[in-house]
Amino acid sequence: MRSTGSPVKLVLAGLVCFAMLVLGIMSLSSGTVSCGGETMRPGDTCESRGVTRSPDAQQSENNGLAWIMIVVGGLGTLGFGAVALAGRRVR
Repeated sequence: MRSTGSPVKLVLAGLVCFAMLVLGIMSLSSGTVSCGGETMRPGDTCESRGVTRSPDAQQSENNGLAWIMIVVGGLGTLGFGAVALAGRRVR
């Protein structure tokens, strides 16, 4: 069977994916709307990449990004964990 790579690299990649998962969950559960790291209040606008958003539109954008982080982070964590366990059993 072929090598799955350095165990250190697998662990680091798994930790990065796990961090994405946790940050995505924290973003969804925060209850605040942020723009560029600053909390938005009603009446504020968020300007990013030439697009201006209201707090509701920015919350929708933030939630979409959070779900992407949750899915990618969760799948990555499971995938790297499975590869690490499979490599451990082979040896």
